[in-house]
Amino acid sequence: MHQENSAASPHPTRYSPIFLLLLCLSICLSGCASAPRKPADNAPERRYHSDIQINGRILVRYQQNDKPQNLPGSFEWQQTSSDLTITLLSQLGQTIATIKQSATGASLQQAGQETRYASDIDSLLTDSLGWSLPVSGLRDWLQAFSRNPQGQRTALAAQDNTEIDTDGWHLRYATWDSGGNMTHPKRIDLQRTTLQAGELSLRIAIDQWTPQ
Repeated sequence: MHQENSAASPHPTRYSPIFLLLLCLSICLSGCASAPRKPADNAPERRYHSDIQINGRILVRYQQNDKPQNLPGSFEWQQTSSDLTITLLSQLGQTIATIKQSATGASLQQAGQETRYASDIDSLLTDSLGWSLPVSGLRDWLQAFSRNPQGQRTALAAQDNTEIDTDGWHLRYATWDSGGNMTHPKRIDLQRTTLQAGELSLRIAIDQWTPQ
């Protein structure tokens, strides 16, 4: 378990909608167990894509007043080498929030609310929630890469149930997709312990993976 250091305690109505960005990081995900899959011996080496679009579903689990809460939704992730746009959608396909990061700063736009601004996404979410969420980390994690302190990326093993601990989060790459001669994560589970939301977990299912 990993302990969140922040002592801030935002009102639940402030942070619940924004949870859907995580990735508020699946509805009706299969829970069937399967034998771990390993990449074929002739599988091409995975490479990091600076420009990529990823669509999928997300299920956020947390605690509110000592009771478990579930927040399902879907997301659209549009990334370039310099910019990032995340669109969060409800189960009915309605846009809940749009989060943008560019060289000039970050913005969060929610339906019926004034747009929030900050120098970067991490600061924006810390100001909005009272603690940080791993949007910056997801630029690497959604593609199953980790970074060392020098900023060098390393591809994780494309094998079911690969696990790592990074930036206070425990990640498990439950399943992979090797279709179209391109291996990428199919389902990612993230977990940490926070003071404000108890056991916080994200289950991300990737439905569409499109390098630009």
